[in-house]
Amino acid sequence: MIIELPAEIDRDAWLGRLGARDYEGLGDRLAKAEAELLRASGPRGTFTFSDIYEMPGTAIKKHLAGCRKMILMGVTLGPGVDAAIRSAAAVDMAYSLFLDSGASILIEQAADIFTAKLRDELPADMPYMTGRYSPGYGDLPLEMQDGLAARIDAQRRIGLTISETHLMIPRKSITAIIGVSDRPVKGYLAVCSECTLRDKCELRKTGRTCG
Repeated sequence: MIIELPAEIDRDAWLGRLGARDYEGLGDRLAKAEAELLRASGPRGTFTFSDIYEMPGTAIKKHLAGCRKMILMGVTLGPGVDAAIRSAAAVDMAYSLFLDSGASILIEQAADIFTAKLRDELPADMPYMTGRYSPGYGDLPLEMQDGLAARIDAQRRIGLTISETHLMIPRKSITAIIGVSDRPVKGYLAVCSECTLRDKCELRKTGRTCG
């Protein structure tokens, strides 16, 4: 499924990713990077409904509590964005950072757009769904990426593959699990104590959390 990109990248989220407080001196570079990213992107998504199967970790079980089914999904910006970031890194590392951070925000926006579209695909007897929960978040191992991508046939459908180290190619991609229910469900945000990355988390060092 082709995804229509937003008109612009979320500037506040982009500045936060860059660690900047305001636009002073950054406006032209942000505009240039935004135009290049939107031009290089070829966002696509795919999904499938699945029975709930056993997965390691306690947080994903809490996330799916009360759900009867789940959606497995994958979204990617495509290889053009990775290529643009690599090309920029060869000549201007600072600009490549603008591209990389902007692409991280853009893939989240694309995933949000795709997730909203999934509401139209819900069965009449299960009209409610949770938010997204991705491998590597909380105590759900990154290794779960492999099986999830295989179940949605991500390589054939959207050109998304998983490396031997369980990382996504293209890099600016997202895989996720969404619970589906016959009654309202909120899902679950993992706490820092459940996260396998808590000792390396850059957000925690600044007093923030990804929740």
